[in-house]
Amino acid sequence: MKKRNFLAGVLFAALLVTGCSEDDSSKEPEKTETSEPPIVVLGDTINSHLQADAVCVVDSRFERGHTIVFRANVLDQATNKTVEDAKVKVVLATGDEYEMKLGPHGEEGTLLYTVSWTIPDDFPTGTLDYQIVAEVDGKEYTYQPFDVSLSKLTILEKGEEAKLTQAAQEKAAEESASSEGEETAS
Repeated sequence: MKKRNFLAGVLFAALLVTGCSEDDSSKEPEKTETSEPPIVVLGDTINSHLQADAVCVVDSRFERGHTIVFRANVLDQATNKTVEDAKVKVVLATGDEYEMKLGPHGEEGTLLYTVSWTIPDDFPTGTLDYQIVAEVDGKEYTYQPFDVSLSKLTILEKGEEAKLTQAAQEKAAEESASSEGEETAS
Protein backbone atom coordinates (compact mmCIF):
# COMPACT_ATOMS: atom_id res chain seq x y z
CA MET A 1 0.00 0.00 0.00
CA LYS A 2 2.84 2.40 0.87
CA LYS A 3 4.55 1.57 -2.42
CA ARG A 4 1.34 2.26 -4.35
CA ASN A 5 0.87 5.61 -2.54
CA PHE A 6 4.50 6.51 -3.21
CA LEU A 7 4.11 5.68 -6.91
CA ALA A 8 0.91 7.74 -7.10
CA GLY A 9 2.77 10.69 -5.51
CA VAL A 10 5.65 10.38 -7.98
CA LEU A 11 3.21 10.24 -10.89
CA PHE A 12 1.39 13.32 -9.61
CA ALA A 13 4.67 15.22 -9.23
CA ALA A 14 5.71 14.22 -12.77
CA LEU A 15 2.40 15.51 -14.12
CA LEU A 16 2.89 18.83 -12.32
CA VAL A 17 6.40 19.24 -13.71
CA THR A 18 5.23 18.33 -17.23
CA GLY A 19 2.34 20.79 -17.04
CA CYS A 20 4.63 23.61 -15.89
CA SER A 21 7.39 23.02 -18.46
CA GLU A 22 7.60 24.42 -21.97
CA ASP A 23 5.46 22.71 -24.59
CA ASP A 24 7.56 20.54 -26.88
CA SER A 25 5.09 18.32 -28.66
CA SER A 26 7.81 16.76 -30.82
CA LYS A 27 9.08 14.72 -27.88
CA GLU A 28 7.53 11.34 -27.16
CA PRO A 29 6.22 10.94 -23.64
CA GLU A 30 8.48 8.89 -21.42
CA LYS A 31 7.16 5.52 -20.35
CA THR A 32 7.80 4.38 -16.81
CA GLU A 33 7.88 0.73 -15.98
CA THR A 34 8.07 -0.89 -12.62
CA SER A 35 10.41 -3.81 -12.16
CA GLU A 36 8.07 -5.62 -9.79
CA PRO A 37 4.84 -7.29 -10.87
CA PRO A 38 1.80 -5.79 -9.16
CA ILE A 39 1.08 -8.72 -6.83
CA VAL A 40 -1.25 -8.57 -3.84
CA VAL A 41 -1.85 -11.32 -1.29
CA LEU A 42 -5.24 -11.50 0.45
CA GLY A 43 -6.14 -13.89 3.23
CA ASP A 44 -8.46 -14.93 6.02
CA THR A 45 -9.28 -17.79 8.38
CA ILE A 46 -12.46 -19.87 8.40
CA ASN A 47 -13.98 -22.75 10.33
CA SER A 48 -13.41 -26.07 8.62
CA HIS A 49 -16.06 -28.41 7.28
CA LEU A 50 -15.41 -30.45 10.44
CA GLN A 51 -17.11 -27.73 12.52
CA ALA A 52 -20.74 -28.91 12.35
CA ASP A 53 -22.41 -25.68 13.48
CA ALA A 54 -20.42 -23.21 11.37
CA VAL A 55 -19.06 -24.66 8.15
CA CYS A 56 -16.69 -22.35 6.24
CA VAL A 57 -17.57 -19.24 8.26
CA VAL A 58 -14.94 -16.47 8.41
CA ASP A 59 -13.74 -16.33 12.01
CA SER A 60 -10.81 -15.21 14.11
CA ARG A 61 -11.61 -17.10 17.35
CA PHE A 62 -10.97 -20.83 17.53
CA GLU A 63 -11.00 -23.28 20.40
CA ARG A 64 -8.31 -25.81 21.12
CA GLY A 65 -9.02 -28.95 19.10
CA HIS A 66 -10.83 -27.05 16.33
CA THR A 67 -9.53 -26.96 12.78
CA ILE A 68 -8.67 -23.62 11.19
CA VAL A 69 -8.55 -23.24 7.43
CA PHE A 70 -6.17 -20.53 6.25
CA ARG A 71 -7.23 -19.17 2.84
CA ALA A 72 -5.33 -16.92 0.47
CA ASN A 73 -5.61 -15.46 -2.97
CA VAL A 74 -2.53 -14.23 -4.82
CA LEU A 75 -3.64 -11.69 -7.41
CA ASP A 76 -1.80 -10.14 -10.31
CA GLN A 77 -3.28 -6.65 -10.24
CA ALA A 78 -2.47 -6.03 -13.91
CA THR A 79 -4.73 -8.89 -15.00
CA ASN A 80 -6.90 -9.21 -11.86
CA LYS A 81 -6.35 -12.98 -12.07
CA THR A 82 -5.11 -15.48 -9.51
CA VAL A 83 -1.43 -16.34 -9.86
CA GLU A 84 -1.68 -20.10 -10.16
CA ASP A 85 2.02 -20.95 -9.91
CA ALA A 86 2.84 -19.09 -6.69
CA LYS A 87 4.47 -20.90 -3.76
CA VAL A 88 2.29 -19.98 -0.79
CA LYS A 89 2.65 -20.79 2.90
CA VAL A 90 1.28 -19.79 6.29
CA VAL A 91 3.90 -18.84 8.85
CA LEU A 92 2.75 -18.91 12.49
CA ALA A 93 4.42 -16.79 15.18
CA THR A 94 5.60 -20.10 16.68
CA GLY A 95 7.84 -20.55 13.63
CA ASP A 96 5.73 -23.37 12.20
CA GLU A 97 5.16 -23.16 8.43
CA TYR A 98 2.46 -24.88 6.39
CA GLU A 99 2.44 -25.06 2.59
CA MET A 100 -0.83 -24.02 0.97
CA LYS A 101 -2.35 -25.75 -2.06
CA LEU A 102 -4.38 -24.15 -4.83
CA GLY A 103 -7.83 -25.50 -5.58
CA PRO A 104 -11.47 -24.59 -6.30
CA HIS A 105 -13.64 -23.71 -3.28
CA GLY A 106 -17.30 -23.04 -2.68
CA GLU A 107 -20.19 -23.36 -5.09
CA GLU A 108 -18.52 -20.90 -7.47
CA GLY A 109 -15.29 -22.90 -7.56
CA THR A 110 -13.21 -19.87 -6.57
CA LEU A 111 -9.50 -20.63 -6.84
CA LEU A 112 -7.88 -20.23 -3.42
CA TYR A 113 -4.72 -21.39 -1.73
CA THR A 114 -5.64 -23.23 1.49
CA VAL A 115 -4.23 -25.29 4.30
CA SER A 116 -5.94 -26.58 7.44
CA TRP A 117 -4.41 -26.76 10.90
CA THR A 118 -5.94 -28.46 13.93
CA ILE A 119 -5.10 -26.61 17.13
CA PRO A 120 -3.43 -28.99 19.59
CA ASP A 121 -5.28 -29.48 22.90
CA ASP A 122 -2.23 -28.18 24.78
CA PHE A 123 -1.63 -25.14 22.54
CA PRO A 124 -1.36 -21.86 24.51
CA THR A 125 -4.48 -19.70 24.57
CA GLY A 126 -4.40 -16.07 23.49
CA THR A 127 -3.64 -14.31 20.24
CA LEU A 128 -1.55 -16.01 17.58
CA ASP A 129 0.09 -13.85 14.96
CA TYR A 130 0.56 -15.28 11.49
CA GLN A 131 1.35 -14.20 7.99
CA ILE A 132 0.80 -15.63 4.55
CA VAL A 133 3.85 -15.50 2.30
CA ALA A 134 3.59 -15.94 -1.47
CA GLU A 135 6.60 -16.35 -3.71
CA VAL A 136 6.06 -15.25 -7.30
CA ASP A 137 8.92 -15.24 -9.80
CA GLY A 138 11.47 -15.43 -6.98
CA LYS A 139 10.04 -12.48 -5.02
CA GLU A 140 8.10 -12.71 -1.76
CA TYR A 141 4.84 -10.91 -1.04
CA THR A 142 3.21 -11.00 2.39
CA TYR A 143 -0.29 -10.74 3.84
CA GLN A 144 -0.67 -9.89 7.52
CA PRO A 145 -4.04 -9.52 9.26
CA PHE A 146 -4.99 -6.23 10.87
CA ASP A 147 -3.12 -5.52 14.09
CA VAL A 148 -6.36 -4.97 16.03
CA SER A 149 -6.88 -7.10 19.15
CA LEU A 150 -10.51 -8.06 18.40
CA SER A 151 -9.71 -9.21 14.86
CA LYS A 152 -6.50 -11.10 15.67
CA LEU A 153 -6.46 -14.87 15.47
CA THR A 154 -7.28 -15.96 19.02
CA ILE A 155 -6.99 -19.43 20.54
CA LEU A 156 -9.58 -20.21 23.23
CA GLU A 157 -10.10 -22.97 25.79
CA LYS A 158 -12.56 -25.69 24.75
CA GLY A 159 -16.12 -24.54 25.45
CA GLU A 160 -15.15 -20.87 25.82
CA GLU A 161 -16.69 -19.79 22.49
CA ALA A 162 -20.15 -20.93 23.61
CA LYS A 163 -19.76 -19.02 26.90
CA LEU A 164 -18.68 -15.84 25.09
CA THR A 165 -21.57 -16.14 22.60
CA GLN A 166 -24.10 -16.68 25.40
CA ALA A 167 -22.75 -13.70 27.38
CA ALA A 168 -22.95 -11.48 24.28
CA GLN A 169 -26.52 -12.60 23.57
CA GLU A 170 -27.57 -11.93 27.18
CA LYS A 171 -26.00 -8.48 27.10
CA ALA A 172 -27.75 -7.65 23.81
CA ALA A 173 -31.09 -8.83 25.25
CA GLU A 174 -30.59 -6.68 28.38
CA GLU A 175 -29.73 -3.62 26.28
CA SER A 176 -32.75 -4.23 24.05
CA ALA A 177 -35.08 -4.60 27.05
CA SER A 178 -33.58 -1.50 28.65
CA SER A 179 -34.08 0.63 25.53
CA GLU A 180 -37.66 -0.65 25.14
CA GLY A 181 -38.38 0.29 28.75
CA GLU A 182 -37.08 3.82 28.14
CA GLU A 183 -39.30 4.20 25.06
CA THR A 184 -42.50 3.15 26.90
CA ALA A 185 -41.70 5.45 29.85
CA SER A 186 -41.58 8.51 27.59
